[in-house]
Amino acid sequence: MRFRFLTILLLIAVQFSAQWTQAQTSPVGWMDMDATLRNLQLLGQLDPNISFAVRPLHYKPGITRRNMTGATIQDIFNDMDSSGSLFKSIHFDDNKGVLRLLPTQFTFKNNTHHPYGWNDEGMIAAKGPQKVVSAGIYSRYGPVSIQLQPQWIRSQNAQFETNASYGSQVSGLQEKFSLGQSSALLHIGGFATGLSTQNLWWGPGQFSSLLISNNAPGFRHFTLQTTQPLCLPIGSFEGQLVSGRLDEDSSFTKGLYENFHLQPRTFSDQWRYFNAVVVTFQPSFFKNFHIGGTRAFQLYKKDFQALGGRFIQRYLPVLVNIFKDKGDDPVDRDQQISLFTRWVFPKAHSEFYFEYGWNDHKSNMRDLLLDPVHAAAYIVGARKVLVLPKRNFLEFSGEITHMAQSVDYVLRGAGNWYVHGGVVQGMTNDRQILGAGSGMGNNVQTMKATWFKGFARLGATVQRIQHDPKALAGSNFFALRDVFWNEWAYGINGRYRLGRFMLSGEMQFTRSKNYAWTNNNQRDNFYSYLQLSYLW
Repeated sequence: MRFRFLTILLLIAVQFSAQWTQAQTSPVGWMDMDATLRNLQLLGQLDPNISFAVRPLHYKPGITRRNMTGATIQDIFNDMDSSGSLFKSIHFDDNKGVLRLLPTQFTFKNNTHHPYGWNDEGMIAAKGPQKVVSAGIYSRYGPVSIQLQPQWIRSQNAQFETNASYGSQVSGLQEKFSLGQSSALLHIGGFATGLSTQNLWWGPGQFSSLLISNNAPGFRHFTLQTTQPLCLPIGSFEGQLVSGRLDEDSSFTKGLYENFHLQPRTFSDQWRYFNAVVVTFQPSFFKNFHIGGTRAFQLYKKDFQALGGRFIQRYLPVLVNIFKDKGDDPVDRDQQISLFTRWVFPKAHSEFYFEYGWNDHKSNMRDLLLDPVHAAAYIVGARKVLVLPKRNFLEFSGEITHMAQSVDYVLRGAGNWYVHGGVVQGMTNDRQILGAGSGMGNNVQTMKATWFKGFARLGATVQRIQHDPKALAGSNFFALRDVFWNEWAYGINGRYRLGRFMLSGEMQFTRSKNYAWTNNNQRDNFYSYLQLSYLW
């Protein structure tokens, strides 16, 4: 019976996904295209079943307009700017295969005083200039696709102002080569499986994600994922399951996250096994409403090997019981779990979303009901697009990310978000946070206003960052922090296309009050980010 049910699901998936035979992924954050497609959905020009909670997105063909069945993403981009085709492809063997050059990109980032800025993939958290050069190729033949898009990263990694609470000596100039946004996948209907180093983004957030974003370098992982919404009579589903390896690159910036507990910690340089899953559901009886969840585990190499032949416990811990009293973990490992929702209002050209997560197991349902805020964090945000004459638009967006410990932290400390017990690095790869990159235990409030027409964008951003406001001071459990480090950032951002060149960038002036939790220590920083892409 179970086999028949799975067979029916697979046949339905193949039927609904026949048009996706040449899907290519759009890297997370690439030239802010995610925001462009998200706005098109709010304007009713993009499939409302797409949740934007499982990225990177797959396209060509299949991302369709509501009133133009079969229109591809290229058609939509051509409507935005008809000056030339955005992507050029070479088809061969009677269109069984496709070959496409990926954009060549040069990315530059600089901080004048201290590390700042996130969601920048392979770049490190550092002071001084750094740059990334990326290029690649995409090919697909039959059910097999290969995307090779390596990155070369060079960072000055200059010493920045530190104290006993924040930072340590850095190792200076760094150069690194990585596979970047590369993958090798086998496509079966509306699913794909294979190996990848691409950055992922899970959850509905615009500026941050609780679990996985493009803040840290992409990690090596095996993936099983949907490549389009899987449409069933009860609604549509999207999802992804990954298993991979997180590394500890001790040659890069030391100190940005090491001293947040104000107590000595010994970092293990072992690699860590990482297993995570995300699932979204858009009910057929509740249009434009998405609900979903994520779950992730990580554990050190020695604990992974200690599990021996216990397949589910070793390789797929995301499938084990939610509550601890159903069976304690056989090894020391850390978990994160979140629930989220996103509600799209196409007629009002707006959306609202919310994500709430925990970085610790609950013992049982009673523990969850009595203390639901323990070890919790959340993201809440909204976006609104105003239609102006002559195909001009205004976008207003805002987001609150809250990761400081909850009100019960004095009696029941949970540690900073991303750090809990077993793995002292927290949920990181190469010493950068997998999720919200503002910092462990930080709160961020973001407001943004953007004018856009076609590919052209020009906007202004205001951000407030509260750095770990509820940390304990030293070894005295009841000695709470009495100096607060708050940072305000004011910036402009934009994007412009000229022929086959696409230029996007951002500049921000940041002012820190009580920098590094030092009373009356005011510091200023100028952050700049520039990306130039050539579209072959």
